[in-house]
Amino acid sequence: MFRPLGRQGAREEDPQADSSVSPLLHLEAKIQQTHSLARLLTKYAEQLLQEYECATCEMGKLRPQERGGGLSSQRMSRAAVAPPEAALTAASPQVQHQGDPFGLPGFSPPRPPVAGLSAPAPGHAGLPVPERLRLDAAALAVLPPLLDVVRRRQAELNPRAARLLRRLEDSARQARALGAAVEAVLGALGAETGGPRPEPAAAAAAIAAAATGGVFPAKVLGLRVCSLYLEWVSRTEADLGQLAPGGPA
Repeated sequence: MFRPLGRQGAREEDPQADSSVSPLLHLEAKIQQTHSLARLLTKYAEQLLQEYECATCEMGKLRPQERGGGLSSQRMSRAAVAPPEAALTAASPQVQHQGDPFGLPGFSPPRPPVAGLSAPAPGHAGLPVPERLRLDAAALAVLPPLLDVVRRRQAELNPRAARLLRRLEDSARQARALGAAVEAVLGALGAETGGPRPEPAAAAAAIAAAATGGVFPAKVLGLRVCSLYLEWVSRTEADLGQLAPGGPA
């Protein structure tokens, strides 16, 4: 069973203790750095989702039924990582500004399936930490090409949304970096990273085909990818927090 790392019991005057503490310090530093990166990227993912909402709100030249959906940008809980859609209500000002059907009582944006990627399972938090990190790394490997597809489609639909396009490009690069860091933590823990994984290129091809089905489906699908990015980065942050010094045993 993996527990938060600590250095209790090591004595500086004991050479054997020093030899065992040195790798431990290295592992602890790697986990802390990766956890800090995940925390930072969670904030960036929230900003991306908010920026996507704003770009969607700029679609005033489209007919109301063609406008894309929006999400509340409230921070998700670390413990439960609830889907952002759960916070959306018909009374939300952002939703009201987007026209029908998004302002209608009881309406919530569709959550289309994304090829090769799903939200963290309800039982994710109950899995052993290495298994959780393996799932995190697998999701982070799929997200960059999906975010690239969303960015290309947004460049066609919202060519003036320079900040959104930049955030999407940055997010793809950051997801790759976090995925590599999680893989490094797994390697340092001696946990295998194997197992079947979705093929990123195939997932990207599937979502690219789906995104060409019209303005509304493309907007909703892009919204879903940004939502999944936030969910998985936040989930990764929480999972790494289980290993960080001072985390729950």
